[in-house]
Formats: sequence, structure tokens, C-alpha cells
Amino acid sequence: MRIIDKVIKASSRSDVFEIYPLGDCHIGARSCAERHLRQMVGRISKNPKAYAIGGGDWLDAVIPGDTKRFDFDSLPDWMFTGEAKNVRDQLKDVLTQQRKRLKQILSPIPADRWLGAIEGNHCYTISKYHNRDIFTGLCADLDIDNLTDEALIRLRFKFDSRGSTIIIYIRHGYGGGRSAGAEPNKLDAMLNEWEIADICFTGHSHTFCIAPPKPVLEIPRKGKLSSECTCRYRWAANWGCWITSHASGPAGYASRACYPARPLLSCYASIKPFNTIKVDGVSREHPHIEIRQVLL
Repeated sequence: MRIIDKVIKASSRSDVFEIYPLGDCHIGARSCAERHLRQMVGRISKNPKAYAIGGGDWLDAVIPGDTKRFDFDSLPDWMFTGEAKNVRDQLKDVLTQQRKRLKQILSPIPADRWLGAIEGNHCYTISKYHNRDIFTGLCADLDIDNLTDEALIRLRFKFDSRGSTIIIYIRHGYGGGRSAGAEPNKLDAMLNEWEIADICFTGHSHTFCIAPPKPVLEIPRKGKLSSECTCRYRWAANWGCWITSHASGPAGYASRACYPARPLLSCYASIKPFNTIKVDGVSREHPHIEIRQVLL
């Protein structure tokens, strides 16, 4: 686990920042929705107030030694392009080819707009069974922080002498997602476990889900006591995946396992750190947070 501090400077009190979790891309799988992923990367890179967090399983990282899951039919067409020698060289080390592809896809996002990245189970499996720390290399390629398997990120927004703090908890996730109720229950449990966090992000199950905001009623800890409680909301979401479900062509791992179809949706947190509300006729700073979906 990592606990990190990030300072973000605002240009005005009305600034709205966006935080995008990017996980479960599975670069190197034939079913990877690269076109949609590139669109999302473009969306982030063009907005100077947009930041990204890596959510794990960037690479499919399934190699010939994985007898349970590896299948040449599951490799993407780009792995077989060029002269025969080039194809042979690529197939000798599919992990290196996936790593190069990932760097090319994600590099439009400037390094200073990454909050870091966490490791998923696919890269961890390579490290555990094949003695290759591929995830550390991915973070080095993009010049971003390695956040290990989970992280608490304290975002401190600054404008003039004012400050506003938002805490994000992120992990890769666990378990399957075949039943409709599984993901909402996991998100609810995560909110209960990580009460310090304003925003909780998770993935792994490929199940896109935004939980209803959890209201927290508050009164001032100092100063004048208000006549009514104020309310802040805590949010949790699973960012889904960048996989085309049941794509036409050869059989794949997902279709053989009869996994349910997944929507090509993702999400982001919209944060207005210097939002104000009126309590008893007096304006008070009260950060506004929402998690919104992105349909590509």
C-alpha cells in the first residue's frame, strides 16, 4: 500500500477537476477495445484539469507458460504484422510487445497529470511465477508513481491562500461479477471499510457500476454552530473494462467461460474543490463531488 500526497493548483475558485481511473485495459488481448481506450486517452490529454490513475491489468500479460489461459487465437492482429522475421521476434516475447503498445497508447497523457498506478493481478501473476517485475517497468515507461496494490491519495487543491482536500482510495479489486448484486455489495463494503475516503475506485470484475452516493451528515467542529446539518457525499465506483464482449472471430477465454457481456462504459470523478453553500445565510466552502459515466 502507498499513502501519497498530491498538490493541484487551481486558477480560479470555479475550477472543476476530473479524475479518471484507467484499469482493466488488457492490452495484448484480441478483444481489447483499443479504439475506445485511445478516445478516452485523448479526452484526458486535451483537458488540462483532467488527471488519471492507473487501475491495474493494463496488459493482458497472458504468456505461453500460462497453460490455463494462453491461446494464440486470443492474440491481437497487430502481433502478426510485418515480415515473418518480425512476427517471430514479436511472438518470442509477447510481454515486451504489450508493454511497448501500452506506452504508445497512454503516452499522450502528460506524466504530471498521472496520480500514479496500482498493480493488477495479471502483472502480479507474471512477477510471482515468472520472475519478471513488468509493472515496475510500466510505471518507469510513463514516469509515474508505483502505488503497489492499493493506495490512499490525498489531493490538496490550492488557490491563493485557500485550500481544499479530497481523499481517494483505489485498489484493483477482487472476485467475479456474474450476478447483478455482487458489485453494488462490494462497493458498499468498500465505502464502509474506507470511511476516510471521499471517493473509492475499484475494478477487476469488469463490472461497470457507480454506487448511489453515501450521505454523511455533519455539523461544524469549530466556530458558530449552524441550525441545520450539512451533508457531504461519499462515492464508490467500478470503472468497468476496455474489453469488447464476445467479439466475432476465434473463440476466446471470456467466451469459453461464458462471461456476461460488458458495456464499454467508464467513469470519472468531477470535483469542484472550492464550491460554496449557504448555511444560515452564511457562505461556507463545501467541495462538490460527483462520479459520472463516460460512454464511448
